[in-house]
Amino acid sequence: MAHECPFSDHLSKPLNDFRRDSLELFRCFVCNEKSKEYSESYYCPTCKKESHIGCFKFQPQIKQHPYHPSHPLTLVITRNSNSLIPDSWPDEEVISPPDENLGGCKCCRRQLQDKYYHCSICKFSITATCTINPPPLTIVLTKNHEHMAFTLFPRRISLPCDACGVLLDKGSDHVYTCLSSNYIAHRKCIDELPCVIKITRHSHRLQHTPSLFSPNVDTSGFACGVCHKPVDVNYGQYSCIKGCHYAVHSKCATRNDVWDGKELKGVRKEQEKDGVVELFQRIDDETILHCNHEHYLKYSGENNDVCDGNKYCQACLLLIVDSDSLYSCMKCNFILHEACALLPRKIAHPLHKHPLTLLPFPTNLYLIQFKVFVEGMFKCSGCHQRGCGFMYQCTEKGCSFQLDVRCASLPESFIHGSHGHPLFLSLTKGKCMRCDTNQCSPFYLECVECTLFLGLKCGMLPSVAYYKFDKHPLTLCYGEKGTTSGQYWCELCESKLHSSEWFYTCDICGVTLHVTCLLGKEVYMKPNHTININDEKVNIVRNNGNPRPFCGKCNGRCVDTLVLFKEDLRKYCCTLPCMQKLMDREKQENKNKGEEKTMDQNRP
Repeated sequence: MAHECPFSDHLSKPLNDFRRDSLELFRCFVCNEKSKEYSESYYCPTCKKESHIGCFKFQPQIKQHPYHPSHPLTLVITRNSNSLIPDSWPDEEVISPPDENLGGCKCCRRQLQDKYYHCSICKFSITATCTINPPPLTIVLTKNHEHMAFTLFPRRISLPCDACGVLLDKGSDHVYTCLSSNYIAHRKCIDELPCVIKITRHSHRLQHTPSLFSPNVDTSGFACGVCHKPVDVNYGQYSCIKGCHYAVHSKCATRNDVWDGKELKGVRKEQEKDGVVELFQRIDDETILHCNHEHYLKYSGENNDVCDGNKYCQACLLLIVDSDSLYSCMKCNFILHEACALLPRKIAHPLHKHPLTLLPFPTNLYLIQFKVFVEGMFKCSGCHQRGCGFMYQCTEKGCSFQLDVRCASLPESFIHGSHGHPLFLSLTKGKCMRCDTNQCSPFYLECVECTLFLGLKCGMLPSVAYYKFDKHPLTLCYGEKGTTSGQYWCELCESKLHSSEWFYTCDICGVTLHVTCLLGKEVYMKPNHTININDEKVNIVRNNGNPRPFCGKCNGRCVDTLVLFKEDLRKYCCTLPCMQKLMDREKQENKNKGEEKTMDQNRP
């Protein structure tokens, strides 16, 4: 039997039988380049052909490739080097539109590198990676379609995918079709789109449907429940399994930060851990016993007598104002807003894919810098503000997402005082309307009509605040539109305040203050609260002394409304980093004193 050269059918031959150390320079039969040094190669003694180790896996010519069966494809190498093709080919990640000369890769849409296969007749090109990893010609046992087989569609056409609605000629995914039902879709949509899911933005399960169009049902006015852009009912999307007027784009519903990755087809609803557990026991119509306080709390409606500018809700840490309905302790100063007292134990929040559980006080350690942990404080994952009140936390293993009560209580859409259109809780980012940066906070409110964004840090500023030298409540002004030279005077820092920026003002007295001057940098700290920094107690106290104290670390005046106080050192600090540096300095000084004392004792 005549010996067949292994290079003609290398994928089915044992390679090690033909591997050797080259004793002389050779010309690679694949890339046609002469070797520049003595190295290992593959050699066939029968046909006397030799190739680089990296080139061996590629044939000089390929016939009947799935994406181009009509003509042979020839290997093209565009630059000279020894061992032109590496042992393993990484996928090129840059996707480019087709070029008239090279065309880009017709299979994966990525840019052609310096090695590719080409048909000069059709000007068809394909990367070397796609030639050795061709897509399957058919896909069987699909989940989301009534027919059981799809066939590879090798051409790129500018039509929407029937499963997700995204154009088929965008991206690098392969396209398959079911010819009998005129259905065409991305391979990932066929393989990976789940049938039934649950997302936190809707109370019912969602199912994937090829189309929402029905002659007997009103299918107009669908807006995606995630991105809030229109949903084309003629293509695949997720809709409410209970029949609610609710739909989500397929790509939006299966985002990693929206869907928890669980396929619920065939899963009974009883296995879902739902249910609301109240955090209080109702004693009578006006009295409750809350699980976070040992005394009874009594209800008081509006026009209560506890509003003095110094009382805080223990849950959200917002100041109590005259219009608030409260539950107040009958024996101490513990106060909760009515809404905060009646908060549910568990919620499904649009900003997170898992359910969140209410915790009365921060129980985890909060890392402020390397090896520096704070107990009794947390940072909200929504607005990035530090706080000491109640928080909602994800209890899934390995997930550290947490929200303060203010962000957790936000509806998915509402009218904000700074803007006339509805703002939606968004997973996209932009430049904040107030602070004019795209680093305002991790999450933003978005106006879909105007494509404007407001960071949660700015959007959650309290609409009413108090100034100790004004007996009236101050309201938040969102800037006076259309003014170019209007200026006010900040009562606290005694500097100019431009009318176009946000500020607090008293409509009766005409007092104006910068937001930061009135609220401070740490807006939601709790006065008379104790935190532990690396197991050392530090108190949060009001900064109402006259004059204001100097920071024990930076030596500047502590200007915020709340400051940190280390009782054993009798020193104040303006920020957490300053307090940590002060504590580190004191430890080092004490250590040095101890070493000096030991040296003195050991001296003769």
